[in-house]
Amino acid sequence: MTGFSLKKVTKANHLIQASYSMTLQEKKLVLAALSCCDSRNEPKKTVSISASNFAEVTGMDLKHAHTELYKAADKLFDRSIKVSDPEQTEEFRWIQSKIKKHKGEGLVTLTWSDPILKYISQLKTQFTSYRLGSVGRLQSVYSIRLYELLMQFSKTGDRVINVSDFRNLLELEDKYKQFKDLNKWVIKPAVKELNQRSDLDITYETISSGRKVKSLSFQFKPAKQMKMNV
Repeated sequence: MTGFSLKKVTKANHLIQASYSMTLQEKKLVLAALSCCDSRNEPKKTVSISASNFAEVTGMDLKHAHTELYKAADKLFDRSIKVSDPEQTEEFRWIQSKIKKHKGEGLVTLTWSDPILKYISQLKTQFTSYRLGSVGRLQSVYSIRLYELLMQFSKTGDRVINVSDFRNLLELEDKYKQFKDLNKWVIKPAVKELNQRSDLDITYETISSGRKVKSLSFQFKPAKQMKMNV
């Protein structure tokens, strides 16, 4: 990883645990923007991301990155996020207004919504950080979400997640109602991709009550060897 990819993404744990749905490139745009924020200090409400930044993070060529960046920018205003903290549960937009696209410059500028600022700035405790480049070339939004959920427990290297909670966090709604389908189309592919492309080595097992799978138990550790971006 070099340059922009070395930047750190930092979120309050309540934001890690939030429920939301977005496309892969929208997710990468949000993470790229978060990496430009200083989580320890006053909030930086407006952030600009260039196509060259996006190309470095995603591994796309510049032309493709320019197209995908603008496409993600067009849709992000319509996305909302549900966050529960000790005080309340609320739903709000990620950004305050539609993203400004600078024509011909390969540059977009977004403005965070006011409610999200407390989850990305002036963070002293209960937050999670990781390198932007660790997830930038992943090809599934489920893989990125699982990576974040695991990194929240990076000190212990293990996490148990209730299957129902896991479904809610990924906003799967009516998709993959049977666990065998959830496992086949979401969990196994995400773990496989993270083992191939991320900086983690992951295993998992299921925890059942009777015949029904109730929870997922993940064990993970930093990968010993550099992985290929295949």
